[in-house]
Amino acid sequence: MANNPQIQGPRSAEQEAGREAFAWLFFGFNGRIGREAYWLAIGLLWSVLFVTISLLVSAVGQEAAAGPTLMLGLASLWLEMAILVKRQHDRGLPWFWCLLAFVPVVGMIWVVAAGVIPGDEGPNAFGDRADTPPA
Repeated sequence: MANNPQIQGPRSAEQEAGREAFAWLFFGFNGRIGREAYWLAIGLLWSVLFVTISLLVSAVGQEAAAGPTLMLGLASLWLEMAILVKRQHDRGLPWFWCLLAFVPVVGMIWVVAAGVIPGDEGPNAFGDRADTPPA
């Protein structure tokens, strides 16, 4: 019933473009994003993760929530890496620099530095400077 186009109504081009941009931001590994888009995406991801885990723990208890919390954390790694890779691309760095995010202490510094250090002005090897999916 939820997929019935008569109930949902037609989707506009803007809605479709928004869905594609959202999917690219959180699931795609190509292109570039600036600092503002980076912080907004990371903030949204961490906020949703925090609220979801908090609700889960309060609903079923800490021990019962351990497994689902681990699964949520692992799933969120893909999303965070997609965001971080695009941010590194904006700085002219290849994807493997994102592996520093997994090093204790260094990783947190790297994630913060990604949002503070400006990206390359103009085009670089990873495309034009844009916060939208590459064409």
